[in-house]
Amino acid sequence: MKKWLLVFVIVGLLFWIWVALRLTHTLEYYSLPGVSDAPTLPKGSIVFASRLKTPDFNNFICFKKPTQSSPHIYRCIGKPADIIEIKSGKVYRNGKLLDEPFTNNNYIITRNQLNRVNGYIEANKNELTPLSDTTYRVTLSGNELKAYHLSLIPDVSPKAATNEYMFDDFKKAGYNEDYLGPVKVPAGCYFLLGDNRHNALDSRYIGFIKKDEIIATVLNH
Repeated sequence: MKKWLLVFVIVGLLFWIWVALRLTHTLEYYSLPGVSDAPTLPKGSIVFASRLKTPDFNNFICFKKPTQSSPHIYRCIGKPADIIEIKSGKVYRNGKLLDEPFTNNNYIITRNQLNRVNGYIEANKNELTPLSDTTYRVTLSGNELKAYHLSLIPDVSPKAATNEYMFDDFKKAGYNEDYLGPVKVPAGCYFLLGDNRHNALDSRYIGFIKKDEIIATVLNH
């Protein structure tokens, strides 16, 4: 067999293998279009996922609800029968506070504090919103707070505040994005959250993710 023909056959075979892997969700890749999982998965990140990997805590799960036009990817926080609660923006599973220094949260920072770390804020493109002449809202991860040597007040919604965009069952119960539960994850379902906690359309807003809505589990992050 001529060399060029052999190369053509091999390339064609590899192509159809790749097509088969993607069609069956055995192995596929996704490019994240937004910042919902920042800073762990910044906008434009490429991840590989497989349906052969069983979802577990802290795994990023790719899923698609019937109402969604494209798949979404969020972190697995709760599995069937787990009790999930969010208090003052902090997440608890089965009564235990989760250690999540990798997640982005909102904080109040004064102008003096900002002046000390403004170079880091600009370099890392942390979201910054003026609240008054002397205070700002800044989005930082726990790891960044430690690195910047900052002790800031979290900017969370009051417990009594309402959020009309919450999942209907959660909204009826009076929950909001920073105060939720306790809720029990139903059988055959998962509770997912984006790492960018105040910029993610996750289970707080779309409800529990059913097992048959899961496409694959991310292999690299």
